[in-house]
Amino acid sequence: MPDTGTLKGLRREMTREMFEELAALQCEVPEILGYVGTTAEKLEKWCRKTYRHPLDEMLRMIRQDGLVAIRRASFDQLKKSATVITQQYNRFLPQAGAEDRSQADSAIRAFTAMMNPSGDTVRELFE
Repeated sequence: MPDTGTLKGLRREMTREMFEELAALQCEVPEILGYVGTTAEKLEKWCRKTYRHPLDEMLRMIRQDGLVAIRRASFDQLKKSATVITQQYNRFLPQAGAEDRSQADSAIRAFTAMMNPSGDTVRELFE
């Protein structure tokens, strides 16, 4: 019987590409099982057959690339909007007082300046 590299579940057929996309999106094993409609044993067996590594190890390796992509996308969004910068920073300071707010404002200004540095600043950094 030829190896097609797919795992047939009740809902969907799991391909290597689909598994890698779900893992990169930081999906947990129960979420993957529910999405495909299969059991943990079948997914583990499929993972060992397809990748020659255990499921947990493959998820860990693929998730690292997914985290990098998520951070990169978040950073790109921060570059586009000062409002997003403010929202992200305020998310980490839920109970900040007036002094913390002024520090947050100066940090936002510094971050915004870093995103659009002047020529002198760039020369100082790279010379």
